[in-house]
Amino acid sequence: MYATAFPTTMTCPDCEGKLSILRSCGRVRMGCGQCRRQFQIHEVADRLDEQAEEVLSRWNSIIYD
Repeated sequence: MYATAFPTTMTCPDCEGKLSILRSCGRVRMGCGQCRRQFQIHEVADRLDEQAEEVLSRWNSIIYD
C-alpha cells in the first residue's frame, strides 16, 4: 500500500491512462489509475516530464526493488 500519490501529466505506456507517482517510505513507483499497472521509475525514466522530475527531486534517495 502506498502512503502518498502525486498525480502527473504523464500517460501509461500500456493504456494511455494517467500516471501518478506512488510513494511509501523510500519506495517510489509510477502507477496507472486506469489499468492499475505499476512501473519502477527506471522503466519510465525516459518518459519523465518536468512535473514528474520536480516531484521526484524532493527525495534524496529512492529504493528500487
